[in-house]
Amino acid sequence: MTPTNTSLVKYDNPKLVSRSTDPKAQRKQKSPQQSPAPGVPGSTRDGRLPPIDAKNQAEDILNSILPPREWTESGQLWVQQVSSTPATRLDVLNLQEQLDIRLQQRQARETGICQLDVSCTPVFDTI
Repeated sequence: MTPTNTSLVKYDNPKLVSRSTDPKAQRKQKSPQQSPAPGVPGSTRDGRLPPIDAKNQAEDILNSILPPREWTESGQLWVQQVSSTPATRLDVLNLQEQLDIRLQQRQARETGICQLDVSCTPVFDTI
């Protein structure tokens, strides 16, 4: 089952994570990590901390806000992450056009209370 493109969020190309959906097989495919130094979280065996990678840190934050899509297709596990590529001016204009079309399809009003406002209120409250 491929994810439907109902979101206005831009995603990267899907990546194959596992050829089997069996949890035991997935555990075997994980790469072995060095055991940490005792008492030091995140350190390697020799006691050094790993270097800070700003790109990975930004991707981790992005994935915590907008989690990657995961689905299985023909017994294979696929993952699709939100794109971290900066948007161009043209991307923003196209996105604005798509949003306007969707608002018209849902018959959202520009002023006053409409059903769309009521359903989106919790989203705007959290922002």
